[in-house]
Amino acid sequence: MLVRRLATFPMKTITKHALYWSVVSSAIGLVTPALVILWLEVFVGQISPLASLADILERQISTGDSLLLLEVFGLIPFALLSGACFLFTLRLNPARLACVAVGGLLGILALMVPFHYGVWYPLYAHEHVSSTGALAFLVIPFFCIPTLGIGLLLGWLVSLLPYFRKATKVA
Repeated sequence: MLVRRLATFPMKTITKHALYWSVVSSAIGLVTPALVILWLEVFVGQISPLASLADILERQISTGDSLLLLEVFGLIPFALLSGACFLFTLRLNPARLACVAVGGLLGILALMVPFHYGVWYPLYAHEHVSSTGALAFLVIPFFCIPTLGIGLLLGWLVSLLPYFRKATKVA
C-alpha cells in the first residue's frame, strides 16, 4: 500500500515539503538550547546580549563545555518529527502537512524549553546547582517524544478543519 502510494506521487513534491519541514525542525532543534542559555544569560545573569552571544559561540566547540554535542543529542525528537513529516507527506496536502509539522514542533518545544530552562536557571541565578543536573540532558529528548506525539495528533486534528482540507493535494 505504501509503495503504491509512493508510485502515484511525484517524488519532487514529496521531497520538497518533507525536506522543508525536516530542515526547519532541525534548525529549530539546534538553536533551542542556545536560545534558552542566551535568554538566561541576558535576563537572569544580567550579561549584555553581545557578550552572551560571544560566550555561546565559544561554548559551541570548547572541549569541556561542548554545547554543540548537547544540541546534536537533543535532535532526537526532531529527527522523529522529520520522519513523521515524510510519512504524512504521502497522505496530506501541504497545508495539512504544515499543521501536523507545527503541532509536532510545538509539542517538542512545550517540554524541551521549560526543561532546559529548569536545568540552566540555577547556574545563572547563582543558586545551588545539582551535581546530577547535567543528566537531565540525557533524558530531555526522550521525554519530548510523547509530547511530540500529542502535538502531531493535535496538528492532525486542526488539519481536519475545512480551511485546510480545501487546499490542493499537490503544490
